[in-house]
Amino acid sequence: MILPTYLRPFLFLSIVAIFLTSCGGSGGTPDSTLPLARGAAEEIILVMDSAAWQGELGDEIRQVFMQTVPGLPQSEPYFDLRYVDPFKLNDVLRSAKNMIFVTTLDNQSDSGERMRRFFTESSLTRIQSDSSFFSYPISNVFARGQKNLYLFGISEDILLNNLQANRKQIRQYFSDAERDRRMQALYKSGERRALERELLQDHNFYIRIPQDYDLVPTEDSVEQFVWLRQLGQTGEADKSIIITYKDYTSEELFQSENIMEFRKETLGKNIVADDPPGFMDIQEIVPIVYDTINFDGKFAIEARGLWKMSNITMGGPFVSYAFVDESLNRIYYVEGYVFLPNRNKRMHIRELETILRTFQTEAEYREGQSAS
Repeated sequence: MILPTYLRPFLFLSIVAIFLTSCGGSGGTPDSTLPLARGAAEEIILVMDSAAWQGELGDEIRQVFMQTVPGLPQSEPYFDLRYVDPFKLNDVLRSAKNMIFVTTLDNQSDSGERMRRFFTESSLTRIQSDSSFFSYPISNVFARGQKNLYLFGISEDILLNNLQANRKQIRQYFSDAERDRRMQALYKSGERRALERELLQDHNFYIRIPQDYDLVPTEDSVEQFVWLRQLGQTGEADKSIIITYKDYTSEELFQSENIMEFRKETLGKNIVADDPPGFMDIQEIVPIVYDTINFDGKFAIEARGLWKMSNITMGGPFVSYAFVDESLNRIYYVEGYVFLPNRNKRMHIRELETILRTFQTEAEYREGQSAS
């Protein structure tokens, strides 16, 4: 087994079956009579008591969902959080794509009482008796395609402790939902299936390529380097996907400095400019942020940071993943980067994340094909 010292359990929000109808609505299965969820991408409607929103609990909610996305040149939050007073929640707001309801049983205000109406008596009894049970994710409560999350506790202090201990997992629920929606939009107009088969044959990996991404030719067609690019028109984003690999020789390859050295060697060699001369590099002014993640069942190192051309003509954010294909004994480095001066880039980086997450080794792809 490769990478035994790096394997770690990954925690996810748990769903308790007995609460499937506890919070009202359709309880997970889309009802055709419900309106279609609508609203801006990456936006969350938050319903809670106004005093709690302005206090420590509200600060923690903002920390969870409005924390700055690492690796972007401009400050952009993970989500755009829109607070709504429970007495002002109308049918239009109920049809949002993402909704959060927050309540604690020690809140005796009128708003606190109003919030408890979103829960059944059995739900409130369970909250009262189990302090570890603080979150309940569900879909399609008020609209088709909607994602809902209920956050609760017997007291504000207990809920705060649970939120602080599970920030990443809570945020991931909506990140996964947005990725699923983005996936549908990305491939709605089709994909480059012939190119996907070509890469599978020549490089032993599979990745879903949206219709408007092209393969950038390299001088050596057998080199272990693939560049897919969507070259935007003037004023539009220029987005690229890079996939490169080499033999896996030791766990030291997963050290952050070695991953970036591999990046510098490979991208610096293949992504160059002529006038003036330059090559792909890293902007050192902002530290790269690393994380360990579950990449489709594989242990991976995620990196987020800023790239630049050495001639200072271009630059922007990137996100990358390094992981091992055990069947071929390869280490892969896959990256998405964007160039869009003076504009927000969160949405574009998340599009690139979505494409990268479709990556499969040949063994994984063949296994999936056999199962289907």
